[in-house]
Amino acid sequence: MNIRDDVYVLKDRVVKHRRWFHQYPELDFDVEKTREYIINELERLNFHKIETLSGGVKGVIYAKNSISTLAFRADMDALAIEEKSGLVFSSKISGRMHACGHDGHMAILLGLAEWVSLNRDVLRHNIVFIFQPAEETTGGALPMIEAGVLKEPKVDAIFAFHIFPHIEQGKLGIRSGPLMAQTAEFDIYLKGKSSHGAMPHKGADGIVAASHLVCALQSLVTRRVDPLETTLISIGHMEGGTERNVLAENVLLEGIIRTFNDETYNLLKEDIKDLLKGLELSHGVKGKFEEITYYPVVYNDYELVNRLKKILSDEIVVDAKPVMIAEDFSYYQREIPGVLILLGARNKNHGHVYPLHSNKFNFDEEILLIGIQTLLDIVLKF
Repeated sequence: MNIRDDVYVLKDRVVKHRRWFHQYPELDFDVEKTREYIINELERLNFHKIETLSGGVKGVIYAKNSISTLAFRADMDALAIEEKSGLVFSSKISGRMHACGHDGHMAILLGLAEWVSLNRDVLRHNIVFIFQPAEETTGGALPMIEAGVLKEPKVDAIFAFHIFPHIEQGKLGIRSGPLMAQTAEFDIYLKGKSSHGAMPHKGADGIVAASHLVCALQSLVTRRVDPLETTLISIGHMEGGTERNVLAENVLLEGIIRTFNDETYNLLKEDIKDLLKGLELSHGVKGKFEEITYYPVVYNDYELVNRLKKILSDEIVVDAKPVMIAEDFSYYQREIPGVLILLGARNKNHGHVYPLHSNKFNFDEEILLIGIQTLLDIVLKF
């Protein structure tokens, strides 16, 4: 991609943004310093409207004769990971790291904000900038939507990036329809009856029941779901018991469900509850299923994708494959048409091969300019 001169001149400032965000990562909704930095930048750029909504930031620049309103979203939060990238601008906060590219997402949006501010006279669309917290945890999109982030002005379409190390640098992964899976994080609590390990008949063993349950959950995927449906259930954490010679009374299982079909998810959720009823009958152990977090499927609007492909160069667009990771950008797509674009970051020559959430994750900062120009093409040509 040939970067426009008026985009390239933004590079130093955009890199500065990215590196500041990277050095001061914040978690969940607790993004006070990040929010303050963004607000200061939008104020410097003389935005028409700046609001704090549900821990995030909304900025608006109005076009003189707008034909519609376009929104662009970046996520703000980092991960509870100890960074081992070796970067000179590594995280200054122990146990926290921008390991999923959100520092880049924010820098791209601030770069676009600067261009839009300097060239607002050429705008045909109102432009809404959304900086959202808590994408990595309980989800900040839905609270911002409920607080009115897509209203006043009413947003007609929304776009976002996800920096993606499985697509080559310089390419954009775009796909109509389902791109990222629905996800639910869940806890299962089992309540048995403790007894001496040498007298198991006097108790109800929570660990044995949990072991049967873990295996039965996999059978739900292989026997209750259409084999043509992409679905998984994973238990990532299980704990229970107090002593080696005492039957476990309480056991906790923490897991996820991923699928591209909400009907399938609802089926699995009810089947899990039925399994827990069966455990009580077969093992004397009571169970409770608790949904912790739910994100819908990221579903890219067909018409918007077709229009994007006409705007963007065929040389940089590649067909993205559906992936089982999840994103709460999907909540915006339930309200209005939207597209999540995968911004390629894989660069073997520079060692940018580590996956998302790796403690060594990094990317070539040249992709920030690709991101800005892509969004600028949407602003000018959409």
